[in-house]
Order: sequence, then C-alpha cells, then structure tokens
Amino acid sequence: MSTVISMLVGSKLSTKALVLNSVMSIIENIGCTNYHLVVGVAPYVGQGIKRHLKDMIAERRIRDRRLARRQGKLKSRTKTKDCITIIDKNCHTFAAFTNYVFSTYASKAKWFIVAHDDIQLKTPNFIPTVENAVSGLKENVGWISFTDDDYLNRHWAPSTRPGYHYDLLYENAWGNKQVFQFHSLTKGWLAAKKPHFEKVDFPIAPVKCHTPFSHFIMIETEKLRKIGLCEDWCEVSLLIDEDWGLSALKEGMFNIWIPNIVYTHCRTLGTRAGPIIAKRGKEVHAKFYKKWGFHSDPEGEAELEFIRKNYGDTNIVWSFGKRTFEWDYIK
Repeated sequence: MSTVISMLVGSKLSTKALVLNSVMSIIENIGCTNYHLVVGVAPYVGQGIKRHLKDMIAERRIRDRRLARRQGKLKSRTKTKDCITIIDKNCHTFAAFTNYVFSTYASKAKWFIVAHDDIQLKTPNFIPTVENAVSGLKENVGWISFTDDDYLNRHWAPSTRPGYHYDLLYENAWGNKQVFQFHSLTKGWLAAKKPHFEKVDFPIAPVKCHTPFSHFIMIETEKLRKIGLCEDWCEVSLLIDEDWGLSALKEGMFNIWIPNIVYTHCRTLGTRAGPIIAKRGKEVHAKFYKKWGFHSDPEGEAELEFIRKNYGDTNIVWSFGKRTFEWDYIK
C-alpha cells in the first residue's frame, strides 16, 4: 500500500455535494492504484451522506469490474479490492479518527494524507507529481502543503500557516492580505471589483514553510511515526496543524509548500467549525500554550524571545528574520 488518505465527515453542515466532490476529486487525480481512502462518517452527520458514498463505491466497483473483464484482466469470479472504506468508528473528534486511520491502515504505506471533506484536488497524477518534486532533496522533509486556489473565489486562502516572518510580526502583512504569493497585490485586493490576480507571485519550485493548514496535507509515514500522533484537543482540527508542523520542525525536518500542485478548499459555507471553535477555542489555545510554552500567535517580544531561547537549536526558528515572500527553496 503506497498511500493512505484519512477524511472525516464530521460536521453537521457537511453536504452530499461537498463530500462526493472531495472523494471523487481524489479518486480521479490520485495518480496511482495502490491507495486506500478511509472516510469516516460521524453518527450525527446523518445516514444520507453515508448511503450516497456506499452507492458511489458500488457503482465504481461494477464499472471497474466490467472494464477489467473487457480488457481480459479479470476472470468472472475474481474479487476486486476496494480502494475506499467507509467507517463510523472513532469519529467523535478529528484527532481520534485521524489517529485511528494512521494506526490501523498505514503500517505498510509510504505516504499518509489528511484531507478535509470539503476540498477538491485539481492536479492530476498527484502522487507521481509529489514524488517527482521531492526526489533528490537532501534536506529532511516533514509535512507537505499545496496551493489552495480558493482565493480566486474571493476567499482568504493562504496556502500555509503564518509563522514568525518579519512582515507578519511587524508590518501587518496578514491583516493587509499581503503575505506569501499575495505580497505584490495592493492592500484591500480581496474586496476589489477586479483583483489583479496576474500579479500573484508564486515560487518556481518547492519552498520551506512554517506549518501547513490541515485542509489537504501529506507526510511520509515513517516521519509521522517519529513526530507522533495527533493531539486530541477538541472535536475539530483547531491548532492540530500548527502543533504537528512545529513537532516536525522540532525533530529537524522542514515543512514544505509545493506551489504547482493545486486544490480548492471550498468555503461556500464559511467556517463550518465556527460554533465549536467559539465554544472550545480558549481551552484548545490553553492546551497549546501548556505544551509549547508560547501562544500559537506569539504575544509580544517576550514570547518571541522565549521561542528563540528555548527552540533556537531547532527548525522552529527558521522563519525568524525572513519575509513571507523571500522564498527559501528546499535543497
């Protein structure tokens, strides 16, 4: 098994269209046959989505068997192996499900992918494209992030989490929406009638990044075993990606962003986890602070100095002194 993909349908606002679009985009673009997509359906989501997923799998199984028979690759009584599993175990939190999938299904896999149920993978031949991008790299790669093109739909969609870059800390680049590939756009571009998307400035090859967002991310299974399982802090993925990314940096890895591989994180329904974040956010941030000794968004120079002093011998301090668009190409 080359790749295991974990996808939890864990929001009451999840819809059949979002989920089926996510699943189909992965199936059609994964670019390999030895993958296993494990989709968890939380009990409070309802049986409709689960039924539609099972129907889709059954239809694909019939179609694939017919095609294989026509090509002479399948005898009449040969069983085909399903590449998708629908389960309702350990679906009470994002972390519990992700950890269950990794521990249960990924022992022989090379890659582990975490995907939300409202993404659309757009780059075809995905696995070979990733492997081609990272082959020959001498530096130790941790989490891999890709380009979220939902900014084209007028949503704020940076492809990586902020980090400790100079323009973020001292120039309000995040508030002005002028970070990473958007640094060349004018202030307020997101609300402009005709944003100058032709000025978006992408790196030309994979670059180091702070940590990825958890919408659609990837890592080698052996690296994740070293980093450790996901912190189970609340029902949703709040600060899970920041914690996992920091853990990789602490272990001497570099998280990277591959700009020419594209997905869309569909935000048509807004932040579906908003009510839970409002209810549990303070608690989760407190747990993050207890583990790391600083806030996910460092509060003042004292915390920045704490990070430098206590993590200065790790890659956690990698982004200090750099602007978000001063690309640091992975070697």
